Amino acid sequence: MARRDTRELILGTSLDLFNEFGEPNVTTNHIADEADISPGNLYYHFRKKDEIVIELFKRFLVRFQPLIEIPEDILLQAEDLWFQMHLSFELKGEYRFLYRNLADLTTRIPDLDRAMRGLLIRERQAAWNSLGGLEQAGAIQIHALQKEMLADSLLLALTYWIPFADLFDPGGLADSSAQTSAIARVLLMVTPYLREPEKSQFMEMANSYLSRTG
Repeated sequence: MARRDTRELILGTSLDLFNEFGEPNVTTNHIADEADISPGNLYYHFRKKDEIVIELFKRFLVRFQPLIEIPEDILLQAEDLWFQMHLSFELKGEYRFLYRNLADLTTRIPDLDRAMRGLLIRERQAAWNSLGGLEQAGAIQIHALQKEMLADSLLLALTYWIPFADLFDPGGLADSSAQTSAIARVLLMVTPYLREPEKSQFMEMANSYLSRTG
């Protein structure tokens, strides 16, 4: 097997195992065994597990950053916000181990701590800009303090829905029902501030997501 193929095999296997069992419960020996390679072969590519975590985070970041590149002066429609949220939840579900063990990982890996804090700042700004875009488009009516708190609440929901699902609906992460519930939850957080017809549109989308979990 070529060096590049082995590296990809290690990363793909690690992601699957981290997501299924939780990163703290997976060792490099587990990864090597599942990938059907020797521990020495794994060590040749990654000298420790933290290096695998960092590489997976980098790959997540490459795909996630375009989703939060929302200009401050954008005119945003309600459907645009829904689509951006949907893709964010989908990608975070794919890399859910990062958010399931966020506190442990960032405490253990200083580089990841700095990167994740920077990412959260940018994601919070994206939420703020999204709400501002809806305001400029006339789709939402919200006071400055409400907007501040709603942006924080959106970030909270987007960051911690996976640990919440682990406690409240463990099987929901495996069958994606936790993801659909989380999307509906976010839609309903924004709904009270929307005007018609966007308000009814968001209610309909939230009900559509919730019907999938029933």
